[in-house]
Amino acid sequence: MNAIKSGLNYISSPTGIIVLWIFLHFVTPHLYVYFCTPATFMGFVASPFIATAPHCIALRWCIYNSGNIITSMWMLIGAWLVRKLLDHQKND
Repeated sequence: MNAIKSGLNYISSPTGIIVLWIFLHFVTPHLYVYFCTPATFMGFVASPFIATAPHCIALRWCIYNSGNIITSMWMLIGAWLVRKLLDHQKND
């Protein structure tokens, strides 16, 4: 029980949230290919019908938004580093 509590505390931290989005960004394309675009002729034929299934829509949403959140993370880290450099120069 303590391990679950510890894991939930980590996931609810800012670092844990970013790690969760990175994990989702890594896993969801693989799930999308497996479930929504099977690499067979029948997969090709069924693709227009499967693509509109709720699980495929959810996976595409996750792929798109996780990429945007990771981009925002890098911009936030860059802004933080610039701020640190400017503060360092001002103190010198």
